[in-house]
Amino acid sequence: MIRVGLLELDTHRNETSFRYYGINRNLFKEVGIEFTNSDSYDYAMVGQASIIDKKVSLEESIDKGLDFISKINGDYIIFDGQDSTTLIGTIDVFRESSAKLFLKTVYLNDFDLYKKGWLNGRMYWGEGEYSVKDIDDLKPKMKLSGTNWGNTMFPSGQFEFFNYDKNKKYDLCGMFQYPLKEEVLEHNISQTPHYNKCRKPVYDLINSTKHSVCKLVDGKRLPYEEYVQNMYDSKIVFSPYGFGAYGAPRDVQCAQFGSVLIKPRMDWIDTKPNMYVEDETYIACEQDFSDLEEKVEYVLDNFEELQNYLTENFRKRLLEIYNPIHLVKHTYELFSGLEGVISE
Repeated sequence: MIRVGLLELDTHRNETSFRYYGINRNLFKEVGIEFTNSDSYDYAMVGQASIIDKKVSLEESIDKGLDFISKINGDYIIFDGQDSTTLIGTIDVFRESSAKLFLKTVYLNDFDLYKKGWLNGRMYWGEGEYSVKDIDDLKPKMKLSGTNWGNTMFPSGQFEFFNYDKNKKYDLCGMFQYPLKEEVLEHNISQTPHYNKCRKPVYDLINSTKHSVCKLVDGKRLPYEEYVQNMYDSKIVFSPYGFGAYGAPRDVQCAQFGSVLIKPRMDWIDTKPNMYVEDETYIACEQDFSDLEEKVEYVLDNFEELQNYLTENFRKRLLEIYNPIHLVKHTYELFSGLEGVISE
């Protein structure tokens, strides 16, 4: 039995990253892996919340992260559970560490893109200063965690699906936050303009369209019951990128309520499991939304057919890929590949 210590489990971002390990603890034990929050372990799992601090400069954050791992007794694995492909902060600590593995939920599927400069490491926000020039040297130890946002929200792999109505009240649903008015700083750099920029084209379409629309007013959230009802009553749901790229409650709710998801294409990411299959679970538009109006008209013209096809495919895929047994198998393979670990 391999014992894996989940460090600082009560810290928010660590808890969400490690939640499925605890809930599916018994399944992992069946393959010889025990997750624990005790001080007795064979490997420590170090979540991103323990080694990055976005409230300080990147240099200060790296120093704090290195100080944290210097106090770990024994072997450890670094786990970046962010739903963005950015490596900023975590990979900088990993580079100077003796970690056995670097696990991440979502990568760019082309690692060469990490060598280019992106705004805070987020490719979908545009060109910027942060890059990982030595990615080829680091890559051998960089693996997919086998988890992502979906495992956090649905750790047992259970989903509730509802009978859906073909005669929906709204053509378009744009219940996402925009504009973001507060200044969000990451390593002393404002992220708010970039967040708003990648959502503005959808907001503009919603406010100029001839179609019926439900939306947030001035970015203010609705009571949950009203939000859910609006989702259910919508033919098309828009889901632009935000701080992260993979996963949003509204995406899964499309499958639950029988709405068609339109989202910027997701073929540039690598994650496991992956619920996004173009023209099978969602309708993809370009990242700059240059073809968004065309996609809207296509869906509305063929709504009844697309609603049934996409909804049923989406539901089947969610139930299949988020079955906990896949995560257990993936985790077993990760640990079996470590030096000194004997698999049975």
